[in-house]
Amino acid sequence: MKLTLVYAHKGETRTVRLNPLRLAWFAFLLVSLVCSIALWGVQQYQNLAKQQTQLLSQLDSLKAEPKLEQFEQQLRHRYSQLAVKVGQMQVEMTRLNALGARLIEDTEFATEFDFESIPPMGGPMLDIDDTSHQPDNLFLDLTLLEQQVEAKKKSLNLLESWQQSHHLVNSSYISGWPAKGPGIWISSPFGTRIDPFTKRKARHKGVDIAGKEGTKIRSVGAGVVVWAGSRFGYGNLVEIEHGNGMVTRYAHAKAVLVKEGDVVSKGDEIALMGSTGRSTGSHVHFEVLKNGRPLNPSKFIYRKASA
Repeated sequence: MKLTLVYAHKGETRTVRLNPLRLAWFAFLLVSLVCSIALWGVQQYQNLAKQQTQLLSQLDSLKAEPKLEQFEQQLRHRYSQLAVKVGQMQVEMTRLNALGARLIEDTEFATEFDFESIPPMGGPMLDIDDTSHQPDNLFLDLTLLEQQVEAKKKSLNLLESWQQSHHLVNSSYISGWPAKGPGIWISSPFGTRIDPFTKRKARHKGVDIAGKEGTKIRSVGAGVVVWAGSRFGYGNLVEIEHGNGMVTRYAHAKAVLVKEGDVVSKGDEIALMGSTGRSTGSHVHFEVLKNGRPLNPSKFIYRKASA
């Protein structure tokens, strides 16, 4: 069998005869070419698909990394807060133990509290869920511990307040000079006198103790400051309540060294001597009152130091 092809070129006719062997060889080459192209295309598609999968995986990793980093930052922040809380509570517990040891010293509470030993504890052993040690539960436990510390602090503050008030009663005994040093003297006594401004007889509710400007004025007994500032006629004034209706006043000060609400002890510096208000020179006007009634301060100035 022969295959004849006839075609015309520039007016000429040509004939090409193909035998079956050549035709089969040509067909084989054509099919091989097509198969090769198809196989190459499949391989390229597989490679592209594989690259796409890798790129998607990398993209997911890139998306996850910021979340992981953010989680790590949050975790570090939370544990930093935890470390700060633990440090604060350790300091607070140290302070409370010191406060408790100080408060029970030489008091009838010595047998009630023991701040040196570990508190006795006991009870049967019970299994617990391991999940209770998760960070959130750890923060909850710390919060509860913080509340217990706060409750203990309140109790100790009450004990301290009781001791301070007890000490205040014992040390509020009024006696001594409100100012000491060279050149200190009583320049005007208690009672009726000639007023230095009106030149008429007038009642003087305290004693004037003269001294150098800036001389320290001290409290003659423990108490609570109820006035610390200027008052008409008195100039800069400090007024202290000592309990049982007893009050002392220190007037005409150059400067006041305390503020209202301060608790002062006997001998504490409260002001500096001056000449503010209705005054003719540097001195301290010293008054002692019992339930609002003025008493002669001289009796307390020369009083013995203890009752």
